[in-house]
Amino acid sequence: MMRLRGVCFHRTLALIALATAGCPGLRIHEAEKQVRTLQDIPYVAESHDPKQQLDLYLPRDKVDVPVVVFVHGGFWRNQDRRYHQVFTGLHGNIGVALAQRGIGVAIPSYRLLPSASLSDQLSDVTSAVRFVTNHAREYGLNPQRLVLAGFSAGGHLITSLCVDPSQLALDAQTRLRGCMSISGVLDIVSMAKQQDAAFNQEVTQRHFGLTEASQRTLSPLYQLSGKMPPLLLLWAEKDYPFVRQAGHDAVGKVAELGIPTRSFELAGHDHADMVLRINSAHDQVSDKLASFVQDMTK
Repeated sequence: MMRLRGVCFHRTLALIALATAGCPGLRIHEAEKQVRTLQDIPYVAESHDPKQQLDLYLPRDKVDVPVVVFVHGGFWRNQDRRYHQVFTGLHGNIGVALAQRGIGVAIPSYRLLPSASLSDQLSDVTSAVRFVTNHAREYGLNPQRLVLAGFSAGGHLITSLCVDPSQLALDAQTRLRGCMSISGVLDIVSMAKQQDAAFNQEVTQRHFGLTEASQRTLSPLYQLSGKMPPLLLLWAEKDYPFVRQAGHDAVGKVAELGIPTRSFELAGHDHADMVLRINSAHDQVSDKLASFVQDMTK
């Protein structure tokens, strides 16, 4: 059984210790000649909640660039858009890595469990996407070259919206060109079966309901549809079993639907590596993300 509860705190400390040796915060700072960073921008009108703010990472001296809205992970209950960023690099490392490749990136925070419901979180992500596209031209971004991305729980949130993009209620000047799930939690039913009772009580049942039927309804794997834009699916060789299996299953399902799809299993990576290694010497993710974005937004 794969346990997330209890492991998270100790694993986070270990990850911070390992990441500190590589100076990920310094790498973000050193990119300032290529990347313009704007922080703490409210994306909900009249809200003063820091969880309803976003950061922008913009290629310097470029306009009309594609824009990625990236949603962080944390199993719906922790992390943030700048999660111990000086030590871990999260999640500015993603913004910098893509901005250096000519892509604008918006990284929002969103309200978390236990105070926020799944509906609240989807609403926050939707609001962030609309804010970015409504103001895209002000920042040199092209709203017709939009791609959504998310890691882990963030992958769940963006894919939940991408199965039917009409949920985003984007205006006529905006076009969603693709969605990128990085170790996304796409199958809540499978996740629940592999977790202990405490995790399921605190997260699964609170967020996704008590029954397998309700959990299935809120699992993107079972909601994939022909309405989706092209999809990029990434997961790690040593990922959580429910993440890895859902990735394989999703590839088969979208193939049947005829959705243009790319998928990669990254050798030697575990779940956390998928974001921690971005913008480092061991980065195997950024080029795959950038290639997908550029190809889908030509």
